[in-house]
Amino acid sequence: MPLPRALLEEMSVKRAAEAERAQRDRSWALVRAALACVGWCALGLFCLMWSAHTTDVGYGRIAFYGGLVIGNGGILFTLITTFARREE
Repeated sequence: MPLPRALLEEMSVKRAAEAERAQRDRSWALVRAALACVGWCALGLFCLMWSAHTTDVGYGRIAFYGGLVIGNGGILFTLITTFARREE
């Protein structure tokens, strides 16, 4: 027995609104991920610049390698978690 036309139209409107909301959520997640990547990059670059500015060799090496790890690791972590959330 087929469903009434009014019910079918109501269901289609509801599904269209849900699809639009889901697309907006996916887009916002990508924007947040992009901003997080920019933040990690800026933090890593700050550490690298501080390593060039400091006069202590030990602190300079710590800041240099820390900047590499923070910048690259943060971006990688953000991209992996964003990809994992999109797969759900």
